[in-house]
Amino acid sequence: MKLHIFKLLLTSLVAMGLTACNDWLDVSPKSQIQEGDHFSSEGGYRDQLTGVYTAMSTQSMYALNMGIGFTEVLSQTYDIDANGDWRYPSEYAYTNSACESIISTIWSQTYNCIANLNLVLGNIAEADPHMFADNHYYTYRGEALGLRAFLHLDLMRLFACAPSMDGNANGVPYVTEYSTDVVGQKSVNETMQLIVDDLLEARDYLQQDSLKIGYSPYQHRADRICYFNYYAAVATLARAYLWMGDKENALACANEIIETVHNEETNSYPFNWVDRTAVETQYDYECDRCFTTEHIFNLKIDDWEDIANYYFKSASGINSLSPSETKAQDIYELSASLGNDYRYLRGYEQDGDNRYLCKFWHYENGRYNDVYPLIRMSEAFYIAAECLKDTDPAQAIALLNEVREARNLASYPLPETLTADEIQNEIYKEYRKEFVGEGGQLFFYYKRLNASSIPGAGVVPSKSVYVLPIPSTDQEFGGYTN
Repeated sequence: MKLHIFKLLLTSLVAMGLTACNDWLDVSPKSQIQEGDHFSSEGGYRDQLTGVYTAMSTQSMYALNMGIGFTEVLSQTYDIDANGDWRYPSEYAYTNSACESIISTIWSQTYNCIANLNLVLGNIAEADPHMFADNHYYTYRGEALGLRAFLHLDLMRLFACAPSMDGNANGVPYVTEYSTDVVGQKSVNETMQLIVDDLLEARDYLQQDSLKIGYSPYQHRADRICYFNYYAAVATLARAYLWMGDKENALACANEIIETVHNEETNSYPFNWVDRTAVETQYDYECDRCFTTEHIFNLKIDDWEDIANYYFKSASGINSLSPSETKAQDIYELSASLGNDYRYLRGYEQDGDNRYLCKFWHYENGRYNDVYPLIRMSEAFYIAAECLKDTDPAQAIALLNEVREARNLASYPLPETLTADEIQNEIYKEYRKEFVGEGGQLFFYYKRLNASSIPGAGVVPSKSVYVLPIPSTDQEFGGYTN
């Protein structure tokens, strides 16, 4: 029996326009190139990884479906027009034909990327490390392992129960070899451990990442933030551990990110809070609305102008993706005098008759165009605060206040008397403010906690809301269930 998720393999990626990467290896059954030739030099590994990042940056994945579009609609952060294209995702009507198509694309394209990563890993394990310049052998191997885990984690967050829901339910197939053989499903708990194992190994290899060992990490930032780097592995571990309910390890990983931010021994940080001068600018094209200095891992989106300037402006009409002004004021607590929050103050602009989310707008000659964040350093602060709310509430509050200060809310600190439940509510409000438009992070927050309600949703959440159906073809030919 053949596994449907690999039927198209790389041919589907080539069809998506990835032929610009001339050395992209097509190893589908119909047009096989000798792997040995492709991976006989460092360039083959580099090109293979570049192809994965390029695929991740398409609308099939994080440039729309797994980014500002489908997965974010599930969070209920946007005001969706009932006559527009996003109606059925907003209603969690996953069996609607439009939803089925998107869900199938997310599943197949993510597994296509995983297949490519497994090609890298299978070949690099047999390669001579001396074939690679500098520390690239370790970097490429760590990137491929880390990305494989990162992508499986996103599949788990979409297509499997959260551990808090049912740790013994089926996880997604965890694929570690390039093959057309059926890969069996393990439990949610077992699959999450496979993700953690890959991330731990990736972190070990990425100890050689220039972003970590460079004399001046900031000098390497532009080269490494758009790739799965050492700190991306650490932050993804924190995310995975928290998903599993392992607060001890989640806190340890989050603290490594936080300590890097707080390191005063050098002025060359790999990431740091956005400078207010980059936000309070005279000209729109100079404004860093997306707080790019805080990104730990982002993607470069080549056609971002056409995507962001369509869905986040009046041109999209009934298909726009943006909170209404009323919802935005609720998210950012304007009734509590918090309207100076940079996320609101510089994150929304007028276009035509309405205001729209503008943190992703592409500006002519803009300094911060065409990037989409997959991991922000602020998430580490939220993870640490959640892990500490019961044992060290004062520190949890201090961490949240540090984020608030960076968002121009220093005059409105959270009181030191908050209870654990009140701290958790502030963390929820931070997720709601921080991650608008960013890949369903708020939806995953609800799911991780198995929340009994999703504000703005017209249905009571249950497994049928929190767990996307595995595409029917894979249910049939792979025997998969969730």
